[in-house]
Amino acid sequence: MAEKLKKPTKTVKKNASEAPKKVAKESKFEDRLDLKKLLMYTIIVPRGQGDNVIRILRTNHSSAQFYQMGEGTASSKIREILDIEDTKKDIVYSIVSGEAVKEIKRELDAYFIASKRNRGIAYTIPLTALVGVKMYKFLTQTVRG
Repeated sequence: MAEKLKKPTKTVKKNASEAPKKVAKESKFEDRLDLKKLLMYTIIVPRGQGDNVIRILRTNHSSAQFYQMGEGTASSKIREILDIEDTKKDIVYSIVSGEAVKEIKRELDAYFIASKRNRGIAYTIPLTALVGVKMYKFLTQTVRG
């Protein structure tokens, strides 16, 4: 019977330049940048005033605004006590940094005081968690091109 021939194995020596390179470990995003506090600013105003509120938010570096129409559910007795004529409302949601809140509040106060017609309710809710560095960079406007 024929004897099977074994194929010779090659021994390859690697040059130092071909050796796997060690990649420097990149530091975490939160270690390289001071994280800004983010808040959800919600403003409820009579129908038709949402665009004016959005204009105020945009001039104060709000990264995102969401607008929806709503309708109040208070009874006519409660509306009379609170001096609310119309139940149709604009609800504006915005993401703002903690640094911008005071300036936005000052401008919204001036807007609400400017006319008896300009009424509304505004409040903030802190955002304590976000998924993804890219989302955080977008909302804090720290995306670099």
